[in-house]
Amino acid sequence: MDFDLRTPIVRLDKTRIAILREKIEDPNITTRKLSEILKDKYGITLSHARIAEIIKEMKETEVFRETVIPNENYFIFSFLELSFNNQNFAEHWRETYEYLINSPNVMLFFITDGTHRWKFIMVFRSFQEVSKWVHNFLKRHGEVIQDLNLLIIYRILKFKFDEKLLEDLLRSSETM
Repeated sequence: MDFDLRTPIVRLDKTRIAILREKIEDPNITTRKLSEILKDKYGITLSHARIAEIIKEMKETEVFRETVIPNENYFIFSFLELSFNNQNFAEHWRETYEYLINSPNVMLFFITDGTHRWKFIMVFRSFQEVSKWVHNFLKRHGEVIQDLNLLIIYRILKFKFDEKLLEDLLRSSETM
């Protein structure tokens, strides 16, 4: 399957892009204030009730997710990569996958192109908890793991999805 990295997976109209941009800039914006901004900034006239419906629809279709993430100064964040023992992968991958999906310490679980490795951003309360989690994980699922790389993230310099990334989408939606 070929991917065009310039094309978003989901196409949004100008109204939804504008709402998304403004919600990213101010996640707590009221629908009344959003109605004013849409009219003044984008020339879109909608009632605050209709905006609330659109936001609800966007949440339900997972155009965006609302997640509360505590400040990084209260937790230890880590980056973990796993590669697999191919001899045991077919038999044990599902159990390992479900364990990781259900782990409260796993905040983000993803796969990148290139070398097939599972990657995670994880959150812990202490360094001891990190060590204990890794020890218990390997004890329980070690037969499927070939290599484990754990990095502690000691300072987060930026943690924000920037609303400016939607500027090109807004401009291109006006020509559609």
